[in-house]
Amino acid sequence: MNARDTIRRSLAVTAVASALLVALPPSAQAAPAGATGGCWHTGCDGKDPAAYCQGDARTVGSFSLPSGSGYRVVELRYSPSCEAIWARMSKGYYDVNNAAAPHTKIIRNSDGRSYQCTVPYNGGSCYTAMVGDHNVTSYAYGLYDGSTYVYTGRTGNY
Repeated sequence: MNARDTIRRSLAVTAVASALLVALPPSAQAAPAGATGGCWHTGCDGKDPAAYCQGDARTVGSFSLPSGSGYRVVELRYSPSCEAIWARMSKGYYDVNNAAAPHTKIIRNSDGRSYQCTVPYNGGSCYTAMVGDHNVTSYAYGLYDGSTYVYTGRTGNY
């Protein structure tokens, strides 16, 4: 068999395999693997984005919460390969005398599933676990308690 026949045979096999895959119902088709081969959509619910889907993540929404010493930034992070989404809060330093520590939450609109993270006292940032986001929308919510005022906000749906 020459190189041209090998290529033709390979193309024919590919065409047959593609036709068979299209003929399968969606429930029988394999779900795409995440950015690091981990999870996809609701299979990502409750999982750590750094371990599974951080590789192709991007910020799709954000807002700032004012405070006396700057702004807390809340981001809505999305991984297209995992079709999963989570929230992250940065610059979360706070006074222990505040009524509540700064926190952010990811909320899936279709069923209300949510995960929250709280910034540690020594500051820095935190990120929530993920929720699957295939054909549904979610948003990030954030809260900063400045003792005198409590600031809250949310991103748009994505």
